[in-house]
Amino acid sequence: MKHHHEPQRRVVRRHRFEPARLVLGLCLLPIAVLFLLHATGETQLSLVLRFLLLPCALALAAVVAVTALTVRRARGPRALGDGRENANGTPPARDAA
Repeated sequence: MKHHHEPQRRVVRRHRFEPARLVLGLCLLPIAVLFLLHATGETQLSLVLRFLLLPCALALAAVVAVTALTVRRARGPRALGDGRENANGTPPARDAA
């Protein structure tokens, strides 16, 4: 008796793009590299500079998050037409005909 199992497909749900997460990640990478270089003795960073980098990155990500939220609210909810969720994470409104 043969058992033929098909591999299960993993369903990936669509999610909205969060530009603040991208900006924060792109800011944290060079900060981590600078800390690593400082730890290995390759660069000499002042203590003040090391402790100012992270709050500046967080502030920049916060500005991007507020800007993205403002733009999303100004555009309003947009229905995707195929039953997917709109930018607010809610199902699109159905037109009553």
